[in-house]
Amino acid sequence: DKNDEFAEIREKLVAKNLPAEAEKEAIKQLGRLERMHPDSSEASILRSYLEWVCDLPWSEESEEVTDLKFAKEVLDEDHFDLDKVKERILEYLAVRTLKGAKAKGPILCFSGPPGVGKTSLGKSIAKATGR
Repeated sequence: DKNDEFAEIREKLVAKNLPAEAEKEAIKQLGRLERMHPDSSEASILRSYLEWVCDLPWSEESEEVTDLKFAKEVLDEDHFDLDKVKERILEYLAVRTLKGAKAKGPILCFSGPPGVGKTSLGKSIAKATGR
């Protein structure tokens, strides 16, 4: 039933303990979805968006692994060459280790043409930090 589906999404949103602004926007979008025809393309997009919002780990935190030797092993195993990039990533992780994960600071930004390894570097960082 359509109302059961909306009620389930609403329950998931409330259970996630979203920040006030995010919850307000999600509930607003759910209201729009409830008023739409279920076969419209926008309804499909909104439903996917709300499911995505529900799947995000809003208030969940994971323990960050800060073993730089392990991070170096993972990066060396996953990526041949790219020495300057790997060195910069290890510097970044070392600073995070010293300052603590809660410290405000710069973020890593990978840029370049498709197929040069930006996504796989990100995956390697996640693997090395236990994320």
